[in-house]
Amino acid sequence: MEEIWYTELSDQELWSRLINGDEGALAFIYNTWFPALYKYGMKLHADSSRIKDCIHDLFVALWHGRANLSVTDNIRFYLFASLKRHIAKHIQKDGIFSLFGSFGPDNHSHMPSHEQKMIDQQSHDERKRKLAKVIDKLPKRQKEILYLRYYEGLSTEETAEIMSLSINSTYVLLSKALNYLKNHSGELMVLLISWGGQHRSF
Repeated sequence: MEEIWYTELSDQELWSRLINGDEGALAFIYNTWFPALYKYGMKLHADSSRIKDCIHDLFVALWHGRANLSVTDNIRFYLFASLKRHIAKHIQKDGIFSLFGSFGPDNHSHMPSHEQKMIDQQSHDERKRKLAKVIDKLPKRQKEILYLRYYEGLSTEETAEIMSLSINSTYVLLSKALNYLKNHSGELMVLLISWGGQHRSF
């Protein structure tokens, strides 16, 4: 059998293999996207076990319903949108979503041994904590839109679909969140934008 290098496949090719019953493709997608899905899920509901269950159920549903899946060229977007629906279904009795925890990258990053790097890291962490305090004062939907746009780097259109908003409403909501941060966090805005890596302009 020809060996398949999943990392070399495009999202569309990888998704097509899943649709055609390739268990290796399913496992690769799961292993690749689980960390990002878990982080996003924990922004929506602060129950680790529940979020892991929702992710597991999502992939079980993908596998059993693969014959009815449509081809996608953006697996991350598809999984994020699907996970949000699964979480809403599983925790409906808990009421409206709540966003918890630090609004940024993992706090468990490796600490360099070099003294100067440690100092730089401590300074960076302090700025993250300050920005997290500012963001924590935002309404839940504004927290979510900042996370999707700047931390996950999704486009405005993708963010709008995940959050069930019109494009215009997405611009308005994002503008409100950014204006609040600009007025209350000053230079910390730079840190927020840097989280998005190769983010798309809006």
